[in-house]
Amino acid sequence: MSIILVGVTAISVVFLIRATLILVGFLKEPILRTFSEYGPREKLYMPGQQLLLWGGALSVCAGFWAAPYQGLSATLTTFGILMDLVVALGYTYAEQAEKIHLKILKYPHWYHELRERTTRYERRRIGYMWLHLPLRARLSYNSSDRMFLVWADFVIMGTIREEELNPREEEHFYTGH
Repeated sequence: MSIILVGVTAISVVFLIRATLILVGFLKEPILRTFSEYGPREKLYMPGQQLLLWGGALSVCAGFWAAPYQGLSATLTTFGILMDLVVALGYTYAEQAEKIHLKILKYPHWYHELRERTTRYERRRIGYMWLHLPLRARLSYNSSDRMFLVWADFVIMGTIREEELNPREEEHFYTGH
């Protein structure tokens, strides 16, 4: 039993650190991966849910670790279960959770800035171009939001150029001589 608890605690800590890095803006890969998804509507990436989920899991694990202290154990376990119930409600009622998430948590800043000034098509292009970047470039862009936004602007400019109509393709609409 204690080996399983050690494993679950370690996994919770690792994913809690990952969720924190995403929230702070030092890990862009999971958010950019959602840009390349197709579907009827685009889902808002909500790193607060992951933070609550893994924080709740860690709290439940801490409650099991604190089993000799009855009051502390019950408090940590109850708090963790309540956090995980909030996450479950957020996944069940995603549209309402997105509205609440946008009001409460505007992190990471680069994501919300990019989301406000780009179309879904441009974000999809950014997501696919991210997949083609070498590892070293990804690490550089992960560490600097400003560098990333400049790179994203270049991708957007390429997208605009691609969407620009070629006048030779529209010759059949020409009514002159």
